[in-house]
Amino acid sequence: MRLELSRAVQGCRLGLLTGLGNTGQHSLEVPGCLLYTRCATVPHLTQDTLHTLRDLPSVTQVSVDSLAEHHEVLEEFKEGLRKFAGLHDTVLFCSLHDSANSIPAGHVTNKTVSVWGSGGRIELTAARFMAIQAAIQPDFYQSMADGETWQAGTSRKRVRKAVDRTLAHLDECLVLHQKTQYKCCRQVTVS
Repeated sequence: MRLELSRAVQGCRLGLLTGLGNTGQHSLEVPGCLLYTRCATVPHLTQDTLHTLRDLPSVTQVSVDSLAEHHEVLEEFKEGLRKFAGLHDTVLFCSLHDSANSIPAGHVTNKTVSVWGSGGRIELTAARFMAIQAAIQPDFYQSMADGETWQAGTSRKRVRKAVDRTLAHLDECLVLHQKTQYKCCRQVTVS
């Protein structure tokens, strides 16, 4: 992956992220648009309708929170979410949380991050998180992170703690990423 910046205006960057996907043939404008999915399905569109649309974003977003309860099925399938869900000609990005859902605060520890599935709270250790990533087989993914600093009035101490936890989670995920047999995906830290 390579980010080619074309302009920077008042701290905002405009550019192109190139070399995406297994073959490196896809790109994404920055800032860009991702194809939103819930449980790897585009809401309100059938597969037939989806494949007739032109000019879709080249990157599809799936989230761990919508797939964490079902990752055992993907592990048995062994060919990843892209093939399982029929998302063939797309780059797969796996985020930690669904960007359309609000997340309750106060459920992050030094060893776990919580996601919220249909059955409630799911605590993820780094090992379980990486097992889910190996089952999904995304092209790149968001690492585990303590992102609970969005509330107004968050103290500097809480922000520092969130940064330290995120870095610790990242280090643990990187170690596990190196050990996994699935080496195709690339890790990108986004929070």
